[in-house]
Amino acid sequence: MDPKERETKISNILETYFSDASLLWDKVMLSKMLKDPEKMVSFEELSKLPRFKSLTATAEEIRLAAENHSLSRLELSQDKEKIGRIKPYIVDKKEELDEWSIYVEGLKKPYDNEQIIRELFNRLVGAVSFFRIPPNQKGETNFFGYCFLEFNDKRSVERAIQIFNRYNISDTNIDGSILGEPESKAIADKFNLRVMSKLQWNDLKDEYVKLLAERKAYVTDLWTKYENEEIQEDVEEVAEKPFTEGLIAFVDGLHPQCPKTVAVALLQTSGIQIAFMNIKKKGLTSTHIRLYTPEDASKICDYFSTRHIVQETEKDKVGKEQESKTFDCLRLRLLQGSEEEIYWKNDRNQR
Repeated sequence: MDPKERETKISNILETYFSDASLLWDKVMLSKMLKDPEKMVSFEELSKLPRFKSLTATAEEIRLAAENHSLSRLELSQDKEKIGRIKPYIVDKKEELDEWSIYVEGLKKPYDNEQIIRELFNRLVGAVSFFRIPPNQKGETNFFGYCFLEFNDKRSVERAIQIFNRYNISDTNIDGSILGEPESKAIADKFNLRVMSKLQWNDLKDEYVKLLAERKAYVTDLWTKYENEEIQEDVEEVAEKPFTEGLIAFVDGLHPQCPKTVAVALLQTSGIQIAFMNIKKKGLTSTHIRLYTPEDASKICDYFSTRHIVQETEKDKVGKEQESKTFDCLRLRLLQGSEEEIYWKNDRNQR
């Protein structure tokens, strides 16, 4: 065998021994790795493994092959006597590693199961090592078009975003060789996905949780003041109801990134014209709308209570009707009593 071919073969065997797929069943290799504090294996120990023994590969040969070919995935110890993975290996892993992972949403049939999704990203991006569907509020993991994917190579994260993310379709490839511009754009157009790194997803999640906490604190403060009769005087001043009752509806279930104009267009598919919508803050799924008449307010609430409509994307002005109601469906309800009075009081203060 040619020396270069032999060196390449040795490096391929080495990377295979340290791969996620191999470590799942190779208990001998896994035990060697786990017994070391740095999760590394000496070249001397590696040379005694079956596939290296069949090649009569020495510890020095394995070290040279690693230095020349494998240091994008593996790393040497300081004394260069041992080698280990750059990517941490987690036994019985339940969740993906953030820096090696992406969040994908917008997947549709036939890409609605783990095997098909893995094959798609394996073929067009890089080897997928872990797949997870995040559970909903009830702890269920039914597939609704979104999932997390972890790659063997950290570089695959940016590659997946570049190829698939509909908001960031680049005119060139990352490496300039695997996919040409027309094919890359055709893929993105076909799947129409939203793709982001797990790190970016974490940032958005933290921002969303913060907004929810601020909103909860604001509502709690209002009700505390009301219970303590700190706004009793204001309530008495509006006892004659200087506003028309039954005009305000609370809307929930909108896409978090949906702008106000799109939200208005979607709600008006009910055939009811909206007089006014509060500013729709990005990151929130809810807002308030004002109708022209109480009859219109009742009709639009009835319309969305009898239809199970989901806004699939932030630009969706029509919505998709489902057979059954889920947490993602649009939900409307009329404000009544003190909740309605507080709305109008805040409206006056803001003006």
